[in-house]
Amino acid sequence: MSARNARHLFDPDPDVIYLDAGTYGLAPRPAIEVSMAALRGWQSGKADFIRDWEPAGERGRELFARIIGASADEIALVPSVSVGVGLIAASIPEGAEVLLPQEEFTSLAAPFFAAAEGRKATVREVSYCDLASQIRASTTLVALSLTRAQSGETADLGPIIAAAQKHGAKVLVDSTHATPFVSLKGHITGIDYLVCHGYKHLLLPRGVAFLYVRRDRWDETIPYLANWRSLARSYGGPLTLAPNASRFDVSLAWHAWVGAIPALELIVQWQEDGTLAYAKSLADRLARGLELPQPGASLVCVKVDDAEKAAAVLNATGVKAAPRGSYIRLTPHVYNTEAEIDRAIMVVNNALSPDCF
Repeated sequence: MSARNARHLFDPDPDVIYLDAGTYGLAPRPAIEVSMAALRGWQSGKADFIRDWEPAGERGRELFARIIGASADEIALVPSVSVGVGLIAASIPEGAEVLLPQEEFTSLAAPFFAAAEGRKATVREVSYCDLASQIRASTTLVALSLTRAQSGETADLGPIIAAAQKHGAKVLVDSTHATPFVSLKGHITGIDYLVCHGYKHLLLPRGVAFLYVRRDRWDETIPYLANWRSLARSYGGPLTLAPNASRFDVSLAWHAWVGAIPALELIVQWQEDGTLAYAKSLADRLARGLELPQPGASLVCVKVDDAEKAAAVLNATGVKAAPRGSYIRLTPHVYNTEAEIDRAIMVVNNALSPDCF
């Protein structure tokens, strides 16, 4: 598929330049079609969940593993980032030290603040850019968003992983705003845990997320969320764990997972044929037009005095963007065009000029 032909799989509002994949990505038409078929099967009672819906989980596990360069048996299926992070937070030893960036998103940070109470852990917050230098012998785990949701900064994982290995610390990465635009394939073996929700840049339904647990961390991570799916048994004990990361699975929200598979298959295809690179080039084009540094991922974030007001001004002119902290966040994807980006550059520059804002 030509990079520029991907747009034909989408039905965006023709009156809106949608630059808000960081809030939710638009669904490709094949995902809507299979979702509707699954809903009709539910409505009629003709569906067999084992045959029609459950297999989506295994296919999703395989596809996400390909996207990040991991093995499918290292991927667990979860409904959200906080569920995956909560499992890791509950498994850290008593008195552990957790290193977090300042102003980290709560889905990643909050479970560790809870662990500070329940596990007597110490949470130490440092500047995002100083994470590598702040890892020390007492650090048990460093957790960070690979790309920050509010500012678009993307961390250099190499020094962070090297410092963690030097001091015996583990690394947990939230790649929700990085995947699939930031390659993890050169770093994945140095990451102990990774969480990623798919409803943003992977264009999946909300409720479809992934937890990567490196195989040497399986036995020390406690499956507090164990259920019939993760054990392949419906009744009684004992706790007999699956031989891989599926022991950390959570029961699937069936229809969401069914709808996820066509989008994941497209993401894998686009990763290989250059379509994602084209989408990333749109983000680079947008950043240049706004006189900003080239983004590490696809988030282009403009610092403003009043983000809510600026977002309202942009939305009123047909550019859909999101206010996040002190930034306006614009996030292109494969359904956008160069003409839309050029139009958005003009609108944003005019809307945020001193005369208009």
